Amino acid sequence: MKTTITRTIISMLLLISASWLVTAMAQTEEQIEQFKKDREQYYNEKLELSDQEIKAFWPIYNDFYNRKMKLAEDERNTFMYAHNNANNLSDQEINNNLKKIRELKEQQIQLENEYYQDKFPKVLPPKKVLKLYKVEWDYRRHLLRKLRDQGPSEKDRSGNRRGGDRPYPLPADESCPF
Repeated sequence: MKTTITRTIISMLLLISASWLVTAMAQTEEQIEQFKKDREQYYNEKLELSDQEIKAFWPIYNDFYNRKMKLAEDERNTFMYAHNNANNLSDQEINNNLKKIRELKEQQIQLENEYYQDKFPKVLPPKKVLKLYKVEWDYRRHLLRKLRDQGPSEKDRSGNRRGGDRPYPLPADESCPF
């Protein structure tokens, strides 16, 4: 049970970091489109999707991804609001925010269950559904590495630093922890 909770927390943190990466990398519509193309190419290659699987998979995955990112954004915004205003919130308001964060995490788990148990298996064989977990994990690492390799001193068009002021080195071990 404790391992499941730990894995869930790690998954949620990675999900939030992925949404931050997307925001950091995709400042313009052109960058968003390039991100989507790169993601599709990466997933198609790693999952070894046939043309028929590509046509069936991507509308479902895009819906899943958009819903997942919305929940992660809501969770992040709720957390940031509570954190930034903690000194001005009553205990009841803090508890309400904590409850909302837990509910959003639960919704993320339910969403993942809905897609991985019901929707993806309708368009992909079980081995590819299983492999999708690893491909998602690997793609997040790929994005982190890409941001790190761009260097913290490079600036995007808006003058903001890419990857933040403190690039965190990735561990050499690239295996998925779960």
